[in-house]
Amino acid sequence: MLGAGTDYGLFLVFRVREELRRGLEPKDAVRRAVATVGESITFSALIVMAALMSLIIAQFNFYQALGPALAIGIALMLIAGLTLLPALLAIFGRAVFWPSKARLDENPRANIYGRIAGVVVRRPVPVAVAGAIIFGAIAFGQVGTTTAGFADQSAPTGTDSAAGDALVSAHYGSANLNATEFLFKFATPIWSHADDLQTIQTTLQSGGGFATVEGPLSFSGQALTPSQLIAVHAGGNTLAAAALARFVSPDGRTVQYIGVEQGGAATPISQVPALRTLADRAGVGVHAEAQGVFGIQPFAYDVNKLSSSDLWHIIPVVAVLIAILLAIVMRSLVAPLYLVTSVLLSYLAALGLTALIFVHFGDQSGINFVLPFLMFVFLMALGSDYNVLVMTRIREESHHLRTRDAVRKAIGATGTTVTTAGLILGGTFAVLAFAGGGASGGSQIQQIGYGVAFGVVMDTFVVRTILVPAIVVLLGRRNWWPSGLWRQGEPVEVAAVTPPAPAPPLQTTASR
Repeated sequence: MLGAGTDYGLFLVFRVREELRRGLEPKDAVRRAVATVGESITFSALIVMAALMSLIIAQFNFYQALGPALAIGIALMLIAGLTLLPALLAIFGRAVFWPSKARLDENPRANIYGRIAGVVVRRPVPVAVAGAIIFGAIAFGQVGTTTAGFADQSAPTGTDSAAGDALVSAHYGSANLNATEFLFKFATPIWSHADDLQTIQTTLQSGGGFATVEGPLSFSGQALTPSQLIAVHAGGNTLAAAALARFVSPDGRTVQYIGVEQGGAATPISQVPALRTLADRAGVGVHAEAQGVFGIQPFAYDVNKLSSSDLWHIIPVVAVLIAILLAIVMRSLVAPLYLVTSVLLSYLAALGLTALIFVHFGDQSGINFVLPFLMFVFLMALGSDYNVLVMTRIREESHHLRTRDAVRKAIGATGTTVTTAGLILGGTFAVLAFAGGGASGGSQIQQIGYGVAFGVVMDTFVVRTILVPAIVVLLGRRNWWPSGLWRQGEPVEVAAVTPPAPAPPLQTTASR
């Protein structure tokens, strides 16, 4: 909210300053700015809100709750940007820009973005090709990475969680901290068919690749036969019966087995499907009513699968919604196609850069499982913000300038706005990197902060100010198909014509 609200304020404030430098009085400058940039701000906010509201179709409750709450915040920012901020600008006038001078500038000089745009419009093909290749190469940085951030973090020193881990390790062994638990439920108490317990024990031991498998017949270094187990249950050994209660429910219908990996390591979440298949095979062999795998790793696997599923379901929805809104504000069916594609390319490049820095070079276990989802929603929405600002200005200038000149002038006028907004928004997300600190899981929080910041900065400094303008120049008036601006065609350049020499004076009869 802080980043987006600041963006909307910058869009308006920079346009007010531009109008003041053209010679308008403060209130007239505010009116002109709201009339021109107001549409951009409105559609920018609507795009962000549409992207966020699409999260209600997610299956993961975390995402469902996130979307509507942030959409409400963006709506309030939009209202403030169109009412409160213009009122304050009108009240304070030129004092807003103190100590700089926002007065008439009859000979405005081209800034750095105007000069960059000049290079882009002269060589649009090399710029577009080079940008696509570079961003595509960076996107490949995510190849070979996995997701992380569920159960691969140790408890911070001095916390209650660390004390709990120490107690579990002291009484049950450190291996039990990462154990995989198998649960089997039966229609009748196990005491009447205790031989099934041996069948399950053998199946899990041979098929799971565990160092040991603890259960009703094998626990605390003891090994029991089914008949001995029944005797223990009948009251033959009080201590054994107490230990047995860890593996068999009081009604005797639910049984637990614990698989311990070699060296007490955690089971990789990639092995969870195989373990579930193993549990099904063991359960079917003894006619269990139900069976399953329980533990931190199966939980992590399910969260990861649910998050990935939501991502692939929401990507097309968000892309279509953004394309529709861009088509409305651009009055074009062509521009949204490459604008949405450019944001997707920026998203993939940011994800690849994050993977390169934190996983390939930083030796972290993987990309935080929420990062691809959050980065997609935020970068798609916020990247479209800058699309709207830049493209509406190019369209505005295209009504009276040729496309190349319109791009040069529009980028020169909006480049500072876009990059400043990007720096502010990127800095907003980068705060998460400091918030993570050195605590457990801090590196995963840093990934989110830096990942989104990378995406925003790359989008504003490269995609919006260089790559997209190059594509606009290549397409020319086809950018605006099928609107009237496309039918209008390029304005005709009027060549400088040397005025004809004056005709000699007519000679009269008298002069002859």
